[in-house]
Amino acid sequence: MIHVTREIVLDDASPERYDSRTQCSRVSQRGVCVQNERRRSIILWGPPGSGKSLYLSSLVMWLTRVRDEQPFAVLPADDAAASWIGRRSAARADGVALTPTGPLPGETALFRIYSISDTADATRSRSAVVADLTPSEAAAGDPSSPRLNDAAGVMLLLPVATMAASAEARDAYVSWFTTTLARLPEQPGAAPPAVWIPVAVCLTQTDEAADATRRDALQWLESFGSETVRALRAHCARFSVFKVSSLGRAPRRRDGIDVVVGSPEPRGVLAPIRWILAETTPRAAA
Repeated sequence: MIHVTREIVLDDASPERYDSRTQCSRVSQRGVCVQNERRRSIILWGPPGSGKSLYLSSLVMWLTRVRDEQPFAVLPADDAAASWIGRRSAARADGVALTPTGPLPGETALFRIYSISDTADATRSRSAVVADLTPSEAAAGDPSSPRLNDAAGVMLLLPVATMAASAEARDAYVSWFTTTLARLPEQPGAAPPAVWIPVAVCLTQTDEAADATRRDALQWLESFGSETVRALRAHCARFSVFKVSSLGRAPRRRDGIDVVVGSPEPRGVLAPIRWILAETTPRAAA
């Protein structure tokens, strides 16, 4: 049984536009108590260069509400994660500068996914923790670091612009991807495909492709090698492929750094999380 912990932390969060930059600053200043109660955990997994830090920044710093959809907020769970995310971008007069970051702050880096309600519940809370989000840079198939056996879902990131620009990079990412799929924990005694945890494949850097909106996500993945989709179908009982744009448009090079002109407008960043949560939520009997 999955225990979903409830916490009152977003009392002043507007359901119309959640100011996650302010909340991130508050977390960085005063820390957040991390409870040890069991809750759903989603692993955000990708090798260096796959877009994890930018994706997390889009969730924490630039996420806005989408009309007619359940609003969510994503926040760092501790000082280290908040400081790490805070260093990923800097405000400029013409937009947002993207600054390089170091490695993840240890394998304990943790973020929390909150659902937000328009009205308070019986405990006067308008928010509830629905899952943990844990980024990892572990080697392909390493079962210990990302705690795969206890995960409710896995997100695998692949940077399409980098893969399209370099055959060497493409081969390296495809190798990482297929090796990872082959080593995901399988359900004992199950016939193939025996990996039962939901696997969300996230194609990042899609804002750098002019035809991204017209492209089918699964076919786009397969364009980098038919072995990618074959491996998904061979190992994973539940999978889906998503197009993700952490910025909404490609950054421009200015003064030696990458700059997003205006405010970033992430696209599709919540879709894989929504899908995993839906896949792991018990369905009412018909």
